[in-house]
Amino acid sequence: MKWSNFNVSKSLPTPLYHQIYSHLRDCIQNGIFAPGSLFPSESQIEKELNVSRITARRAMDELSARGLIIRQQGKASRVAAYRPSTRLLAGVEGMIENNRRMGDATTVELLSHETIAATDEVARTLKVKRGDPVLWSVRVRSLDGIPFSFAVTYLPQVVTRQIKSEQMSSKSLLELLETAGIMIGRAEQVISAKNATPAVARALHIEPGEALLISDRIVYDLSDRPVEWISVQYRPDVYQYGVDLERTQSAKGNVWSTSTSRSPTKSIHKSNRSGTKKKGNPT
Repeated sequence: MKWSNFNVSKSLPTPLYHQIYSHLRDCIQNGIFAPGSLFPSESQIEKELNVSRITARRAMDELSARGLIIRQQGKASRVAAYRPSTRLLAGVEGMIENNRRMGDATTVELLSHETIAATDEVARTLKVKRGDPVLWSVRVRSLDGIPFSFAVTYLPQVVTRQIKSEQMSSKSLLELLETAGIMIGRAEQVISAKNATPAVARALHIEPGEALLISDRIVYDLSDRPVEWISVQYRPDVYQYGVDLERTQSAKGNVWSTSTSRSPTKSIHKSNRSGTKKKGNPT
């Protein structure tokens, strides 16, 4: 299949540039363009698909914004060296501890942070009074330049007095909490799914409405006081949850149970071209 074997249709409600973007995105994801290979130019797209230069440029802009191609001034565009097989896999039991592993596999960007008045939901979750000041922040974490997680966090004032918000772009929250002397005792976590809103889709370079994994977690200190409420939305093509199960005997017969023979902190990894594994920090 050639990428140029495609006809745009003016009769469809979808804009022409988006039809081209969707087609070229599929070509990249299906391997028609190899990672790192040269990508057609705006003039080639204009000529082969019989569209205007503006339409071709907008399609290229969409591909670039979503991390599928790399554009450089004065140079030919290339396909980004990324495939869905390059991913992070986190074990459910070990993911809290894995959050400490900031380092070599992922980077984080602090998009927003400000002190706001606690809403009813935030106050109830963090066990503070409605209207009390809490620190709200939004962070996006990336793997090899591909954004894969969108995290919204609320911290009570008892915590924000002891940490610097600007450090949230360089250190994990768990590390900041424990460095400040706040010892973590336990966490409650719920894993679910949600469709990406336009704002989250823009941040994660995906289409609005795409399905995302969600981890909602409340972290408590040793006195059972909530010190963090975090909701993280993940791209499932880059980040997945996994669990090892083993068949065990019980009074009611054979049952499936969580395996204890493997260390959960080793379950999060990044597969690179050499086939080795790196540990990463999912939030």
